[in-house]
Amino acid sequence: MVTNQKCFGCRQKASIKLSYTKREYCDKCFLKLIEKRVRKDIRINKKIKEKTIELLNDNSKEFFIAKTLLNNIFGKHLAIKEVKNPSKETIIPTNLDREVKRNLKNYLENKNNKKDHKKILDNVLEEEIIFLCKVKKIKVSKKEGKNSLIEEVEKEYPGTKFALARSFEKIFP
Repeated sequence: MVTNQKCFGCRQKASIKLSYTKREYCDKCFLKLIEKRVRKDIRINKKIKEKTIELLNDNSKEFFIAKTLLNNIFGKHLAIKEVKNPSKETIIPTNLDREVKRNLKNYLENKNNKKDHKKILDNVLEEEIIFLCKVKKIKVSKKEGKNSLIEEVEKEYPGTKFALARSFEKIFP
């Protein structure tokens, strides 16, 4: 979405407007914002401990963005191995929308939510991933189905998905 506003980070012309904030970003500052969020998540949750990362290749937009961000963050210090069948050490590319939808469904159905895999991009909205695909010129596959309840609440109260994700971290440790 092209706007006439200036970027929040560098004061250049903004090209990205997110639905949950009034701030607008240029491509470079937006990439920095998401990369910083992913770095923090990896560091705090200790998701990567080995010298080789197994990343599930499911040919989704999340996989290509995760691979790009991991290469930007670790460069040649870590090797990324693409796998088709996940093991316990495999990192699964996902997004915040998918995780909140899955956690809410499990909570409402009173099911146990197992954390058997490490996940990356679980703090990045699908909207942000689509913008990242446009910035990095990655072909976007189809959008996922949305949960109407979550979307209605998010529209009325922006930032609800982030709050739900934090709440589910405490409910399902």
